[in-house]
Amino acid sequence: MVGNKPNDLPVDPAPRAIAEDAIAERLEPDGLAIEGMGRVDPELRHEMIATAAYFIAEQRGFAPGHEQEDWHRAEAAIERGLRELLAQP
Repeated sequence: MVGNKPNDLPVDPAPRAIAEDAIAERLEPDGLAIEGMGRVDPELRHEMIATAAYFIAEQRGFAPGHEQEDWHRAEAAIERGLRELLAQP
């Protein structure tokens, strides 16, 4: 049946909500933003990207062959989100 496969569904290239959730999950464990933070630890950044990439892959039904694309989309979304978060006064 054509058109009903999970990988036929449209996927936003860098879902903002996924990036926001990944950032919030790592930086706001108690619902409180970390204040005065100037940069993010590389390991923490990697965890946020991995979390976002997982959810991007989930949105498209985990179809194989798109792992690198998922990672790049997640990385771009996390970078944008972190820049916005860290730029806030």
